[in-house]
Amino acid sequence: VTLNEHLINGFQISRIGGLTTSLRKISGVSGHSNTIKDRTTRFSTATTTLKESSYFSIEKDNSGPGGGDVHRLIIHSLPGQKEDEEHGHPIVIETGKIGRQAAGAVTLTRGETVLYATAARDESPKDNLDFLPLSVEHQERFSSVGMTSGGYNKRDGRPAEHEVLTCRLIDRPIRPLIADGWRHETQLLSWVLSYDGTRSCDPLAIISSATALFISDIPLTKAVAAAMVGYDSENDQLILNPTHKEMEKSDLQLIVAGTKDAVLMIEGAAEFLSEETMARAVKFGHEAIQAVCKAVEEFGEVIGIEKKFDTLKTAPEGLQERVDELMTEKVDAMYALGGTKTTQGPVKKELQEELVVALNGGQDPDEAEFSTSDIKNAFKDLLCRRMFHLASTTGKRCDGR
Repeated sequence: VTLNEHLINGFQISRIGGLTTSLRKISGVSGHSNTIKDRTTRFSTATTTLKESSYFSIEKDNSGPGGGDVHRLIIHSLPGQKEDEEHGHPIVIETGKIGRQAAGAVTLTRGETVLYATAARDESPKDNLDFLPLSVEHQERFSSVGMTSGGYNKRDGRPAEHEVLTCRLIDRPIRPLIADGWRHETQLLSWVLSYDGTRSCDPLAIISSATALFISDIPLTKAVAAAMVGYDSENDQLILNPTHKEMEKSDLQLIVAGTKDAVLMIEGAAEFLSEETMARAVKFGHEAIQAVCKAVEEFGEVIGIEKKFDTLKTAPEGLQERVDELMTEKVDAMYALGGTKTTQGPVKKELQEELVVALNGGQDPDEAEFSTSDIKNAFKDLLCRRMFHLASTTGKRCDGR
């Protein structure tokens, strides 16, 4: 996304990605004038190729504000990608030009579609939290397609259902990979600045958000990417990142997200496809994900921002062993009862309260050996491990299915 200025009849017009952002009168200027040079060309913008492979390249120039460095990752092609006019556009991820005060900020461009994602965190961690304080927002503005609301209120309103679902798609694969004990309030913002109407932006939103997080100091441990997969049943052909026209005829609508090592999430619908075809589709999407993740990891190495591990909250020494000793048999007995979340919930809550009393003995929170939040975290860790053990040894879930 470049910021350009033009002089027309004495007015200065600023535009970002084709959208007019400001219009102001320039005193002492009248009549038509030649286009003012792009602000980014006031400094030498010689491009240097830092890394290059068979399918991606990483470039750097000093086209940022004040001659700052701008790094650019260009993914020229992906495994399984068609090389025609509609599918041959590269994915371009750029950082250093916009949102430089955020922990991480990128613009992602494919064709005429442009997404902007930022990752920001609080300076200090929050006390007494037993969860990761991560919030994700995704917005597809009217202005991305050159439209304005026709109603009385011209601004974009509350998030639409599709935007809320896209936030969840972004959150699911990212949240488990942020280092345990991260208690800084963290916010991911994703905006569609420009949309060409060719294909869904959802996989690109996941890629841009995860990349903004990965190049920041927030401890996301692995690069995350996503791909959409369609299926042409007439030709028995899987389609990577299909267009809307192709999706109208597709018997499959699948979004796959993961790292280069494993698939973390699948979301979609299908028209009674075989298990073999679904497995092929997941593998097909993961091959593209692996290529993107490898490129993003190289991009992160070039950016070179160190992850912030010094403020991670760790469990007190010996706490987990004591929780396991006190509660393992009781947790197994609770899972053996079966039932639903509604029936197991009260039992789980009762066990947790019993554990807190057993370890702290009703002492003042400031004088207790372990904090309540630490005890709850250790109990949650035990629940997860015993649930996994039950499923792996018996083939059944904790509710008996």
